Amino acid sequence: MSKAYFKITATSLFFFLFLVSCTEQKSAIESPKVVGIPPQNAYTGLVMLDDGEIRHYGPNLYIFSKDQGAHWDPVAVEDGNLYGKKDPLSGEFIRVFAGKDDAVFAVRSTGGIDGEWTKTQIDNNGAIMIKPVVFIKNGQRAIAAFHTLHRNGSGTYYSDDGGISWKKSNQVNSPPHKAEGFHKGQRWNHGGVEPSVVELKDGRLWMLIRTALDNLYESFSEDSGESWSPAVPSRFYSTITMATVQRLQNGSLLLLWNNTTPLPEVEHNGGYWEDVFTNRDALHAAISDDDGQTWSGFREIYLNPLRNDSLMATRFGEMGSNDRSVHQTEFVESSKNKILISLGQHPKFRKLLTLDLNWLREKERSDDFSDGLAHWSHHSYIKGIKGHCAYDRKPGAILIPHPDKDSGQVMYLKSKKDTSLLSQQRGALFNFPAGQKGEVVSRIKINKGFKGMTVSLHDRWFNPTDTTSQYFAMFNFKLEEDQLAPDTWHDLRLEWDTADTQKAGSCTVYIDDTKLASSIPLQNNTINGISYIKFSLPAKKDNNEGILIESIKATVE
Repeated sequence: MSKAYFKITATSLFFFLFLVSCTEQKSAIESPKVVGIPPQNAYTGLVMLDDGEIRHYGPNLYIFSKDQGAHWDPVAVEDGNLYGKKDPLSGEFIRVFAGKDDAVFAVRSTGGIDGEWTKTQIDNNGAIMIKPVVFIKNGQRAIAAFHTLHRNGSGTYYSDDGGISWKKSNQVNSPPHKAEGFHKGQRWNHGGVEPSVVELKDGRLWMLIRTALDNLYESFSEDSGESWSPAVPSRFYSTITMATVQRLQNGSLLLLWNNTTPLPEVEHNGGYWEDVFTNRDALHAAISDDDGQTWSGFREIYLNPLRNDSLMATRFGEMGSNDRSVHQTEFVESSKNKILISLGQHPKFRKLLTLDLNWLREKERSDDFSDGLAHWSHHSYIKGIKGHCAYDRKPGAILIPHPDKDSGQVMYLKSKKDTSLLSQQRGALFNFPAGQKGEVVSRIKINKGFKGMTVSLHDRWFNPTDTTSQYFAMFNFKLEEDQLAPDTWHDLRLEWDTADTQKAGSCTVYIDDTKLASSIPLQNNTINGISYIKFSLPAKKDNNEGILIESIKATVE
């Protein structure tokens, strides 16, 4: 055997092993996965112990896992309130929680989480939804974020003696929602609630606050939680849903929230209590490596599996909380680059979910419907609010066998008059990693009787049937019935660049690699990047036989 031959073979083997290694690393990134059911509504209850055991507390019990959440077993306890976060200085566990008759209590362990506990009342102003304690200033101060029942905003309790005594900050609030623009009525005006707090590297505290408006509001503290700046809109969209922001062990920040906007409000009386929730079916995550200056991800980590259910409003109504949402969250780090998330409220809807943080950093996503319609939002609402603030649903799209192949499936999206529905528009949304620049390619075929479609690029989730969403899109492309030959497959490609300063942002459309004459100008700026494509069939009196979608792929820079 010649030396040259051996050299070529060794080099080839090296590259072969390198490619195999890269493939294994890529395939090792796991999509979010359900691994259990929390014993109570998410937002508090998760505890990570030093030996790696994970517990989730609930009323008079906790479940535990010693294999990073893969398997869970129950343990009965006398009082399900006796848990908390570990004080890094004393080693004891601390929690602040709401009791009855507006009382607020702090509990502190002696001898660890399974030891004795001291319970002290620290307030009588009805603070609720108190998230787990956050330790700041290298553990010297404990912070517990709260809001009150009386709609006067969010604030923090703080302790400098390991949770023995507590003081209270000022409270900050958000403006009320108003019936204006597309809104004919007011949303539930609950003020600024359910705050989440994290310590920034410059020593400030950052608070994200749930509001009745289109954005989470944010406030900052320069004095370690003793006082807070007036709350203002943040960069994150969210309406009447909880956010959770936390620092990871590697220094990054992770945010869990519903990057969603509900349908416009219809005319109704008051604004004290919500009439219906229409934006709680998609849960998102984003990660920041520069202390919140820039963020990546904006990916759906969980879609409500019953989002198309014809009995959505009343199914499982006899079991506990009637809110059928996938909002409310808490998480712990289960291992390097992996977290365990508790989410949801109703016993049949809440879940324990594992998330690979590398999945958030991916730059592309595709779908060929081999998983059915699992990755799409396409539901329509049936008229009539039922149960707890909910509509029953109908699917807006269906899955059919591929008409031109022996195997495979395609999505069929069409619009047919149905007077039982709230809106005659049909739509479907697909989420991908956010990017200021990128492209999305969908393989489509229009049917005879196709009467046009709007394709929109968004930076948040809208309802599939929302007829106002196009006004908030970055780009809208209207595909007319005479632009494509029916019963023929075409590649529809949209290339966007929202940061193109020379063109002030633009989107170029290609059909089968043929560029349309003019590009689409940027309609709305986005600080977070585009992360959704929405296909909308207009609400017309006659039927729109619509389109078939065979596949889709989005790639971002």
